[in-house]
Amino acid sequence: MASDFSEELLNEYTDSELIQHIRASPSVDPVVWRTCNLSPHLIAKHYQPSEVDDALLAAKVASQLGIRSTSVRRVIKNEATAFTVMDRIEGTTLDVVWKKLGWFMTLKLGLQLRRFVKILRSVTSPTAGSLATGACRSFWLEDRFELPAHSGRAEFAHFFRFWGNFTSGKRAFQEAKLPRAPDFKDVTPLTIDPFVLTHGDLAPRNLLVSPSGQLWLLDWDIAGFYPVTFEYAGMYNFNIPRDWGLMDRLRWHLFVWMAVGYHEADARMLRIMRSKFTRFAVGRRFELLEKGGPSRRVVK
Repeated sequence: MASDFSEELLNEYTDSELIQHIRASPSVDPVVWRTCNLSPHLIAKHYQPSEVDDALLAAKVASQLGIRSTSVRRVIKNEATAFTVMDRIEGTTLDVVWKKLGWFMTLKLGLQLRRFVKILRSVTSPTAGSLATGACRSFWLEDRFELPAHSGRAEFAHFFRFWGNFTSGKRAFQEAKLPRAPDFKDVTPLTIDPFVLTHGDLAPRNLLVSPSGQLWLLDWDIAGFYPVTFEYAGMYNFNIPRDWGLMDRLRWHLFVWMAVGYHEADARMLRIMRSKFTRFAVGRRFELLEKGGPSRRVVK
């Protein structure tokens, strides 16, 4: 850790001085430098300037709703970069401790998360997206063109219909040239309504259990209003460790079911669509150019 950083002077440092301390601090992840250990009681996290307000507001709202989440002590934001300094929460994330947990603790933590998710889902919105800017940031919407801020049901239906039916770039090009049938019905393969407040990334790495057995929710970066299915799908959006045995996997399935319900049919469709636009991210280009449609980016 930076030897000359003083926690007592956190609010006295200039932005430039604090950024220097942050950059000199060791990274939490040895592969990707984004979160670092600033001191024994503080951590710092790097953001894109366009994303930090969404993450801050989501964490603030969660805390106001009674959900245990990180407390931000200071924010640095300029045109080039952004950082937050947060209190370190004592405990261990589930990706580290999962194999050591028994069935009783699994049930206990599952009930805690169930209560948090129920609170989140009580907050709804007529449109989707993040809390501050309305940006639609989600693993399940990341084709090249994405969706515009504050997208509604029609925009989601268009996105899901296209990728649900997508088979190849050649066919997408051919179909884009065809006129839409007068009796066309825009049927989506997924449940869209309602848009509920969603953490979006409740993987084991973002769930921390304290020494007293309390569950904390970390990393609210992509939180926002999305279909109910997204929370379930997000809890499987990680590579299950190879050393997880059968019982470890069964306990995770039970944990997810207790916390967010069972939405496997829709989640499977989300995974299929994500695999398509991961391989062919520009698939919607032809349809957007010929017929138009929802897009956050300029289509060329």
